Amino acid sequence: MGRHTQTKLLVFILLLGILTQSGWSEPLPNFGLKEKEARTFFKRGLAYYNKGEFAAARENFVRSLSIKPDFVHPKFFLSEAYYLSGDWQESLSELEQLESSNKLDLISKNRLDALRYRLGGGNRKDNLEYYKSIFGDDLRRFRFRNPSDLAVDEEGYLYVVSFDTANIVKFDANGFPVENFKGSFGRNLEGPVGISIRGKSIFVADYAGDKIYEFDTRGTYVNRFGSTGKDPGSFHGPAGLYFTKEGFLYVSDMGNNRIQKLSRTGEPLQEIGVGILKQPAGIKVNNRGEIFVADRGNKRLVVFDHEGNFLKEINNPSFKRPRNLSIKDNKVVVADETAGLFIYDSVSKTWSGFDNFKDSKNTVRNFDQAFSVTFDYTGSMFVADFNRHRIESFSPKGQLSSNLDLIVERTISSDYPDVSLVLHAKDRHGVPVKAIPRDSFRIYEMDNLSPLIGLTDMKKYNNRVSVSIVAENSQIVSDSYATIEKAIRPFLSEIRVDDKIQLLRSGRDTQTAYPFGKSMYDILKALRSFVPEEESQIGKSLQRGITDLLDSLGPRAIVAIVSGKDSKAAFTQFSPTKIIRFAVAHDIPIYFLCLGESGESVSVYKEIAEKTGGKFLTIPSGGTEKNLRSWIDSKKDRRYLLSFKSRINPEGMDVYVPVVVEAIFRNSNGKAETGFFTP
Repeated sequence: MGRHTQTKLLVFILLLGILTQSGWSEPLPNFGLKEKEARTFFKRGLAYYNKGEFAAARENFVRSLSIKPDFVHPKFFLSEAYYLSGDWQESLSELEQLESSNKLDLISKNRLDALRYRLGGGNRKDNLEYYKSIFGDDLRRFRFRNPSDLAVDEEGYLYVVSFDTANIVKFDANGFPVENFKGSFGRNLEGPVGISIRGKSIFVADYAGDKIYEFDTRGTYVNRFGSTGKDPGSFHGPAGLYFTKEGFLYVSDMGNNRIQKLSRTGEPLQEIGVGILKQPAGIKVNNRGEIFVADRGNKRLVVFDHEGNFLKEINNPSFKRPRNLSIKDNKVVVADETAGLFIYDSVSKTWSGFDNFKDSKNTVRNFDQAFSVTFDYTGSMFVADFNRHRIESFSPKGQLSSNLDLIVERTISSDYPDVSLVLHAKDRHGVPVKAIPRDSFRIYEMDNLSPLIGLTDMKKYNNRVSVSIVAENSQIVSDSYATIEKAIRPFLSEIRVDDKIQLLRSGRDTQTAYPFGKSMYDILKALRSFVPEEESQIGKSLQRGITDLLDSLGPRAIVAIVSGKDSKAAFTQFSPTKIIRFAVAHDIPIYFLCLGESGESVSVYKEIAEKTGGKFLTIPSGGTEKNLRSWIDSKKDRRYLLSFKSRINPEGMDVYVPVVVEAIFRNSNGKAETGFFTP
């Protein structure tokens, strides 16, 4: 036996020893002479799976299992392929079969529990429980004292504004500091107390300096304006501010007992609340444009309409010094410097308190001086305790007691030994988890830790969109072309250089009328040239539209142009439930532009839109369709792309390499299994 042959044999023996250590983490089982074809079908199915061709993947996994029924690997991937193609009940069934045969490892058990919870319609309205405290004096380079206001950006980062240290500290999703900024040379904050974030813009009210500062979310100084005084555009202690989606700034000018409405560059536009307010502090604007103000000197909340007209006051006899507020759903949460937190239910018109809580040591605690309160997208609450120089954070009970649900959508090994994983990370309610930091991920290859060499959270791809327009090929749609063009033109006119849009014709079959591109005129021309058919299998076309988007990066969406008429063939092949689950599994919202609002199909379309995070519009809709681009833009791609360098040297042998990904988000831990074949 030559040295080279001996080396290959030794490598194989070592690999075999490593790979048989735990559970189904062994690369592959031993195959009998009649079972080797099961391995071939599994490998082929995995290749289809990693290309997003889930139907072909399922077929090959099933064929593998027909030869070797106890082959766990294709069973697990079959379940994942069912889930990612919208067949959640079948996915559950495959995992339950593994469970009944005692072949379900802990990672797969977590997938099973998460799927059962999703299919059972889990409730997101969990009670809040203490999560952790962030102590400003313990952070050294990121030290803060007297935290005065809080905000969370669209990526899930928390920003803490502090008065004494005159700085802003940015924290990642797990509560670790990542940035500390206070201005630029000669333009430093003096004593900030208010912050508002929209998109990449941060506005800060500098109470001590009588100025408004603008930064971007990386902490880079952009602009400042304002001076001390009583004139419009001047301030005497700006104590709170809110930056609206229309681009206006509302500033609580505490010393001048007024609210000022400004342009984003500081141009004064309006004075609000003169003669009504006394020492106004925190300010928020709800989704109806109503302005809520913590009227600190009068111990109440005051509400104005979007034009600045007084609407009402909201009182609580326990108020002492209401400082700030946050609006979440139908509730207004008020931070009172002396009395603690209060929650107002705007539907029932009732109050509840949050004056004390139990920490991780089960010690009952309260707030010394609650200065501000805010929420993030998970429903977690953050409270700035001014006197104690710390942030108290609370999360929904279910979030703290459950695991993350991780799914590897595909493994890319074409550049082996460089391997990349496309990962979904969601909480148990199916909500994507944002901004998990790099050091919170671990990758294990054959049970050995493999260094993460790259992490992309799709942020750089979120300035582009990929959209499948699915148009019903009916006579009603054809006759209504002018109405449809008017509705869809605003969206098409905003196509950017990196966008890609396709048009699918939905009739008896689904046909590509315009392949992915970015020409508004060619799309409209293709839509105008439809030859109507009597039936439209809209379900099949929606399924095709979603499938065509699977390999796109950045915000993805379906825009369906439908008549609203009933069609027996609409969902014969793909049910509304399957379409919803297929879209939800890949975070692809579905928007309907509908020419009518009668018939059973309309209620189905509304359900699909609601449950996928899209919208249903009857066109013409009075101009609301002009928001279609901004709606799609707001549905960011929350997947993660993880890269590592494989350390397995197969010496020319075709080896299956099992991989485990682990992620940590606050108190939640999640793991996912996947694998690949070496070339």
